[in-house]
Amino acid sequence: MYQRPSPADLAAISDRFGLRLSDAELDAYAGMADVMLGVLDPTDIDPPPAPDAATRRSAGPRPTPEQDPLNAVVRWCDVTGAADGPLTGMNLAIKDSLPVAGVPMTAASRVLRGYTPSEDAIVTERLLQAGARIVAIANMDEFALSGGGDTSCYGPTRNPYDHDRTAAGSSGGSGAALYYPGVDAAIGTDQGGSIRAPAAWCGVFGLKPTFGLVPYTGGLGLDATIDHAGPLARDVATVAAVLAAIAGPDPREGRYRREPRVADYPDAVVRGRAATSLAGTRVGVVRQGFGAEVGAEPEVVAAVKEAVERLRAAGAEIVDVDLPEHALPGAGGFAVTFEGFCAAVESGGNGSQREGRYPTGLARFLGAALQRYGGELSACVKAHLLFGTYLRERYNGVAYAGATHLRGVQRAAYDRALEDVDLLVMPTTPNLPHEVAPDLDPVSRALRGWANLTNTSPLNATGHPAMSLPLAEHAGLPVGVMAVAPYFAEDRLLEFAAACERLLGRRPDAPAYGPPAGPPAVSPG
Repeated sequence: MYQRPSPADLAAISDRFGLRLSDAELDAYAGMADVMLGVLDPTDIDPPPAPDAATRRSAGPRPTPEQDPLNAVVRWCDVTGAADGPLTGMNLAIKDSLPVAGVPMTAASRVLRGYTPSEDAIVTERLLQAGARIVAIANMDEFALSGGGDTSCYGPTRNPYDHDRTAAGSSGGSGAALYYPGVDAAIGTDQGGSIRAPAAWCGVFGLKPTFGLVPYTGGLGLDATIDHAGPLARDVATVAAVLAAIAGPDPREGRYRREPRVADYPDAVVRGRAATSLAGTRVGVVRQGFGAEVGAEPEVVAAVKEAVERLRAAGAEIVDVDLPEHALPGAGGFAVTFEGFCAAVESGGNGSQREGRYPTGLARFLGAALQRYGGELSACVKAHLLFGTYLRERYNGVAYAGATHLRGVQRAAYDRALEDVDLLVMPTTPNLPHEVAPDLDPVSRALRGWANLTNTSPLNATGHPAMSLPLAEHAGLPVGVMAVAPYFAEDRLLEFAAACERLLGRRPDAPAYGPPAGPPAVSPG
């Protein structure tokens, strides 16, 4: 049952909202609480027990530095799916913010140490039903609140091409772990670019699906209107296979803007691989994605423009697109994440005002854990808690409402632009991979971790599907090219990506260093 509030508890709430309750009124409401909260006592539900770890799941140890030189893995695990399915034989890493029942989940934060989820996220459940084996929990930025790849309590995730640089974030481990031979694909989450930025800096393919195509229920998110989950892999066919396994509606997911349209994604890859040119494909190059307004570095601009010329040489029709609304999302996106994250934290990590399943285990754990370990949070997380709470209490949701208005403006602008072209392209990130900087002050670390998401975050606001393709490079470092499609046109993205993979190849070549042994071949126990 729920603990009943005292008159003093109610007085503090009265002061917060300006209710001006007298002592007599506070006593009366305290009496009322016994009746009203008694009605709610049946909702005080314990989480279901964890699955039998001895027969199906094994949460293994932290890897050694020799096993994991990129610091891409939080822990090995062995969670085996169905014996016969489309992903049978495929080993996956899954981000540390997507629950795997019976395996500890920390969101790369000391605050969640000791927490083990008792329920799978829907994405996890679908992977296992499709026959996948989950072999690793991937490192990430703390609570997914940075794109820098260097705010994890486990330390920075290092770039496969240059270990003195980061892999980006927040799903940095999901990108870097793909360079281990025991990991075939990975799942990341994306609230502002957190799949696409690591894909760009790690030189792999990473897809943020249309909002609502892949259920997010069960995952630790920032705001239910921008949370996405999706696949990363070394090749397009694997991305398509994983997407096919996790896409589609679920009655437990309550955040659809529209009913998801699922296509035959592997077939789209077959069509792309059969292409002898890109003739007939109309590609719009978004001017603002290369500009000072997004902080684009000259090296990135040159690399992506060279890739665009290669698309032209392969037969694509290249069209310049002016999309001034692309530069709007900075203010709007931050209002959504600042206020949305605070609302999620205040509701035990679940958020509110949507239908679907609300896991209770994290809600029970999070509040007390923040009180004990909140001082150890990164500057990115502290800033979100401070500024989000300030905006909510000082301006009563006005900033969030304004951000939602801007998102509608952006959504309509992208829709108009995509009426005239098949796809839009621009740099995935405006800059090259960050150098690992252990002595960087916390504020500077936070700011640079947000600055590399200026091109990706608009697509979280609008919900359009977007994919980072490894088609460009500078001085041996990967530079991602981001392609954007209309709603639920992931098949168009995958066909284009497969054609590019065949006709243009990946850039740069895989790093020359010898990879480690990877995850254990048997349950680590």
